[in-house]
Amino acid sequence: MTQGCFPRRPMEYEYRYRELPPVNPATLGQSAHSFQPLLQDASRIVARLSDRSFATTLMTAAQAGRQEEVDRLMNTAVSGSRVQTRYTPSGVVITIEPPDEASTCCRLSMTLKWGA
Repeated sequence: MTQGCFPRRPMEYEYRYRELPPVNPATLGQSAHSFQPLLQDASRIVARLSDRSFATTLMTAAQAGRQEEVDRLMNTAVSGSRVQTRYTPSGVVITIEPPDEASTCCRLSMTLKWGA
């Protein structure tokens, strides 16, 4: 009779009883603080995308594959944050990051549908 391949203990047992360091909310607090300007820029972007003229210009540039123009348009909607825009015929993904490229505290991504 062959023996099955069963672990000695379930992984969740090991995780629950493992010694963990005490929590330190300082980094989370700093990230949350740094995230607030990203939320403000996201709100500005959504407001601009709600403007039919801006949306038409952006979608026309995207449909023509003019990434530099899409980037330029998106950068007019933010105040300092870095914006990356990726799109397909059915939607757009907008990622907003802090202005400092070395900052890894946070990132905000929005996915919006714009086609069928």
